[in-house]
Amino acid sequence: MTTLVALSTKDALVLGCDSLGSRTRRVIDPGDLIDFFNLDDKEFPLKLDKDGKPLLKSFNEVYLRSVSTPVEHMTHMAKLFLLEPLKIGIMLTGITSIGERTIKSLVEEFKTKKIKLIKSKSYTVKDIAEKILEHILLYYEKEYPDEKSRPELELILGGYGKKEVLPEIYRIKLPVKNIELQLGSQGESRFGIVFGGQMKEIQRIVFGTDYGNTLELRKRHIELLKKYREKIMELLKSNSITFQIPEFSKDELSELDIFTKDWKLEGFEANWGDFSEQNAIECVDFFVNIMIKSQQFGGGMPTVGGEVHIALITKDKARFVSKEEYYHSGHFTPKHIQEAV
Repeated sequence: MTTLVALSTKDALVLGCDSLGSRTRRVIDPGDLIDFFNLDDKEFPLKLDKDGKPLLKSFNEVYLRSVSTPVEHMTHMAKLFLLEPLKIGIMLTGITSIGERTIKSLVEEFKTKKIKLIKSKSYTVKDIAEKILEHILLYYEKEYPDEKSRPELELILGGYGKKEVLPEIYRIKLPVKNIELQLGSQGESRFGIVFGGQMKEIQRIVFGTDYGNTLELRKRHIELLKKYREKIMELLKSNSITFQIPEFSKDELSELDIFTKDWKLEGFEANWGDFSEQNAIECVDFFVNIMIKSQQFGGGMPTVGGEVHIALITKDKARFVSKEEYYHSGHFTPKHIQEAV
């Protein structure tokens, strides 16, 4: 897991991510299932309902009580890459390898074999997104022939096309093989910020709450509406009125205004397009660090952490802003040669 942040302004595109790699697995504490079993019997059989059927009726009930838990950590992971000499960068979250090939090696192979053929032509950012998806699919579909068991991989790719003077950002998702414009000339918004991977605490700041709490709010609204109906029914009955108020389904209740896209909490507002390059860099660093610190001090094993990697892409240059280097016993070697491309 990881946190990805891409910020598009009128002058530049800034990409940022953490560097902690982790492998997760869904696990469950046996104690979370204890209410399904009869502890008064030494064999601990399943409890039965009033019809004599087991309370535990499906695997889904077990799955919903499981939680995604880190089982392996990998530090200093590379998740952000520049596709030099193109003014385009790419970040990833999800699986880090396909068989014996890392996603990093596939990106480097793409740079070596494909970009030399592309740079002399008139290309768009979407063209590059399509080509890198095609390149990764050669290995992905071969390694995972069963479509139902293919793991998730998400890429955020952004930068400038050959003739484009403003940046675009695309999201690429596997296994669905979907390429979706997030910010750009054909989208609803030209400038702004895009998140990928883990972003619960970021969502709370930017949107006023996160997706999980939104579902809880909806659930609570439905419960209150049902209780309000019961109160009205009691009032009618106490006044000898036999009118029956219809009981609406969740789907019918979801059509009410409180669930429409027009209803939202107050969140973080900014004139993204007018950010200076330095403001954009600091903003991306701020959001990535929100996730790092919240997981550092929160309960459970962190899945976001390590150094923050940041790249700045303009129409004429793509370079890392963070200090990209290998080190050992006080000796440091740059990972990349910083030069105008």
